[in-house]
Amino acid sequence: MRRYRIFEPPGAEGRTDGARFLRDGFRPWALVVPSLWLLRHRLWLPAVAAFLAEVLVKVAAPESGVPVAALLSLTIGLLVALEGPSLLARRLCRAGWHEAGAVWARDEQDAELLYFAGEVEIAPTPDAGRAMVGAPRPALRPGQSLFDLRSAS
Repeated sequence: MRRYRIFEPPGAEGRTDGARFLRDGFRPWALVVPSLWLLRHRLWLPAVAAFLAEVLVKVAAPESGVPVAALLSLTIGLLVALEGPSLLARRLCRAGWHEAGAVWARDEQDAELLYFAGEVEIAPTPDAGRAMVGAPRPALRPGQSLFDLRSAS
């Protein structure tokens, strides 16, 4: 099962056919060719940054340190493969789309079915996080610690 984040277009109220389903998770093609993957998804600035980082790795790595250059290049790809869906989500939010929620499904088709059936985990509103910032924390309840368990025997 995969998690799909659901984004509704600007101005849409309720469930709409224009909703976009974004699969959360690792993207193998982003690991192999991070700059091209970012370009394919129209993430221009991150694509340029990834390309420049790879060029810098190739130029700055010493000739005898080929494993170091490959490791750094793999690290860039791994970062893009793991964070690529988050970059896509941020781009959609900047364009005015709002996150309606998320569903766990086998594929995008099942995610659509669950979305239209109303089986969606509602996304928290941005104001909910702000309200919790100034709220006092509840007092911690005392509980058993490692030292309490050791002295009990």
